[in-house]
Amino acid sequence: MAEAVLGTNGVDFDAWVCPVPLRDSPAIIMGHGGGGALSAELVEHLFLPAFGSAAQAEMGDSAVVRLGSDRLAFSTDSYVVKPMFFPGGSIGDLAVNGTVNDLAMSGARPMFLSTAFIIQEGTTMADLGRIAEALGAAARQAGVKLVTGDTKVVDSGSGDGVFINTAGIGILDDGVDIRPERASVGDVVIVSGDIGVHGVAVMSCREGLEFGTTLESDSAPLHGLVAAMRAHEYGNGARVIGTCVDEHPGMVVARTGLGGT
Repeated sequence: MAEAVLGTNGVDFDAWVCPVPLRDSPAIIMGHGGGGALSAELVEHLFLPAFGSAAQAEMGDSAVVRLGSDRLAFSTDSYVVKPMFFPGGSIGDLAVNGTVNDLAMSGARPMFLSTAFIIQEGTTMADLGRIAEALGAAARQAGVKLVTGDTKVVDSGSGDGVFINTAGIGILDDGVDIRPERASVGDVVIVSGDIGVHGVAVMSCREGLEFGTTLESDSAPLHGLVAAMRAHEYGNGARVIGTCVDEHPGMVVARTGLGGT
């Protein structure tokens, strides 16, 4: 009998099985990375059981953690978009705005970001430079500092141009408590912009689709918008923001207590 293959932490990789079947899919499919139901199943039924007691996950856009008496919001996200440049933006500003907005959805003031680039061999220096400049400009606009990073290059054909991961840290002021559990019946739902503009702008560029109007991505940092709603909350004592959802990097959906809660 062949010996079991054990990892450095004693895990028997040969005998390991997923605790709960994932919709009868024996392999990863594109939907597992889409942020929807399949992604949630993958996290809930594969990653969290595998991580065990090492996991401390609230399953929000960002995690709220304590460091002494301070509360911090911490988030990470990876950005894969084709094409890398699209009407209204690029993967560079998308990688900043997306993580800044993940922090903002907990009411945090975004402060610091890390950046990690996975670059396909053969990517032109001109394209990489444009992406880096867009990323830096977006960070300046959002008021965050890029404090650490990493660069890796993969063989030609192993990637799709440039992939970027950013992780972010933000500070939560005293009394700020924005999370899904605070949503309640009777809340007013406020949508900050047109739904789907970013996705359609990218898709139209990728697929060569034409519309009767020019569509541009509305990717932008939204922490200022959330802060404005929080300021109203502090001013009148009402529960103005129950929960926020980063629908895409340029739009926030907020459930508020403005309807009488």
